[in-house]
Amino acid sequence: MIKKQIIMKKYILSLIVLAYGLTSIAQTYTIDVKIKGITDSLAYLASYTGKDLLLVDTAVVRKDGSFTFTKDNLPHGVYSIVASMSPPKYFDFLLNETKVSLETSLDRLTQDMVVKKSKENKLFFEYVSFLSKSSELKKPLLSQREEFRKLNNTEKIKELEKKIYEIDKGVTEYQKNLVKSNSDMFIGKLITMSLEIKIPSPPTELKDTASFNYEYYKNHFWDNVDLSDDRLGKSALFFNQMEKYFMNIIPQTPDTIIKRIDIFLNQLKPNGSMMKSAIEFLAYAHVKTKLMGMESIYVHVCDKYILNGKSAWIPKDKIEKIRPKVNKMRPVLIGKVAPNLILADTTEKNWINLHKDMKAEYTLLVFWSDECGHCKTEIPKYKKLYDSIKANTDIDFDVFAVGTIIDNDGWRKFIKDNYLTWTNVSDFRAMRDSPDQYILSGQTDLRSINYRNSYDIYVTPIAFLLDKDNKIIAKQFEPKQLQKLLEFEIAKKKRAEEENK
Repeated sequence: MIKKQIIMKKYILSLIVLAYGLTSIAQTYTIDVKIKGITDSLAYLASYTGKDLLLVDTAVVRKDGSFTFTKDNLPHGVYSIVASMSPPKYFDFLLNETKVSLETSLDRLTQDMVVKKSKENKLFFEYVSFLSKSSELKKPLLSQREEFRKLNNTEKIKELEKKIYEIDKGVTEYQKNLVKSNSDMFIGKLITMSLEIKIPSPPTELKDTASFNYEYYKNHFWDNVDLSDDRLGKSALFFNQMEKYFMNIIPQTPDTIIKRIDIFLNQLKPNGSMMKSAIEFLAYAHVKTKLMGMESIYVHVCDKYILNGKSAWIPKDKIEKIRPKVNKMRPVLIGKVAPNLILADTTEKNWINLHKDMKAEYTLLVFWSDECGHCKTEIPKYKKLYDSIKANTDIDFDVFAVGTIIDNDGWRKFIKDNYLTWTNVSDFRAMRDSPDQYILSGQTDLRSINYRNSYDIYVTPIAFLLDKDNKIIAKQFEPKQLQKLLEFEIAKKKRAEEENK
């Protein structure tokens, strides 16, 4: 796999996309290429999956630098010819005709391109050339503008910005004319997908124009993308558009994102290339942000589009590897009632029931270990905040702290040394060795004994904030965030009470 971010460095190539359509009749595609100065003995035909390039065919390079790919039923769209692996050198081209013939040189792959056969590629490389020239014209102007900004020379800055605007305006006009003249061709759809939507003037009586513009842009973001044309799914630009929309345009709250995901995916062809790209991106993109609660998006996408068999292209063995992880995450998502825990305190004789014995309006449920260096730093911070809340506020708050080390001597010592006067519970060696004894006696239950699975505890510390009904309202936060979370929840509750009056 060749990472797109490694081999695509130029501005112009960020606008190039690929897409494909299935053919109903078997066809053979012949791609003849000649590259002056090529040194590798093999050349590669590559296709995009999201931002990645995957090799789909190889060809032997002849002595004169020519090579040929011959393949049946290639999906239409933009492909890449990789002329060198080290360093990576490649160029994109359109595949919409059964015969394509191209000539260029290794050091100037796009600049020296001569299209021998292919109407769409002639338009395509003319477009690439225009973008490249426009970019070169802008480059010194942008550099000069930065210099004059340092000098605070507003007059020169305005002069340069006017020139930059004219270049950008020329690019936009070129794109619009290309689309207008070739609306029936695939290149027209590719260029249209790169254009920003036009926001109409807001109603004259509307005062908040910024809000109007944002709402219109958000709701019409996909207007320039033909979501019924599944060829666009094998497109780097399609991936970029999803990234822009779902990561930057819509509000970054799980409920909003999930709603927009469902609306979006319902417009795509089941098991088509757009759907494949969307599922693979949307399942994991927000988890990587580490924003609170974003794992609920992963669980939603898996539950609604993967684990139920709707993503038929994903191998069954891979799905079955995903399932246990999702099953672990699902019960402890924000908004769920926290699984009950019945564990013993430091005496290993008194059993505390999370749901029945913790009566506070808000409960901090924290899992920690006295053998965890980070825990030894964070738990005293929670204690300091706990003491401050108790002494200085009227917040009804308590702590249910679970020790995760079975041998509890060190745990008890840490509790004593740090005056952890809140509720401390843990499992212990005898309970681990003979769990049935404690389950059959009614002192605890199997889920409590297996709390590491119930709460998906794989690192410590892990913190959850529960409301009076034991519903999870926050998770995986740091001590310094806890006070703000409590204040936010209290303010939210007061607003709700006032609205209901």
